[in-house]
Amino acid sequence: MSQPAKMWSFDAAIERGAHRTRAQIVLHTPDGHEFSGVGLALRTGPEQVASYLALGRALSDLTEELVEAATAELDVEAGRTPHT
Repeated sequence: MSQPAKMWSFDAAIERGAHRTRAQIVLHTPDGHEFSGVGLALRTGPEQVASYLALGRALSDLTEELVEAATAELDVEAGRTPHT
C-alpha cells in the first residue's frame, strides 16, 4: 500500500531592475527544512526572457544545494567526515 503524498512547496520571487533581473526560489519541505536558490540575468532583451533565464538559474542553484544536502546526510549516515 502506498503512503499519502507529502507536499513540498515552492515560493518564487522575481525582482526586475533597470539592467538585471534577480530570481529567488525557496523550497519548503514537509519536515520544515528550507532550501533556496538565486539566479541573475542581464536585461539585454525582452523582460520576459530575462525572467525565464534568472528563474532557470535559480532552479539550477537550488538543485546544487539539494544535492549537497543529500550528500552531507549520506556522509553522516555512513559515518564519514562531511566534505569541507
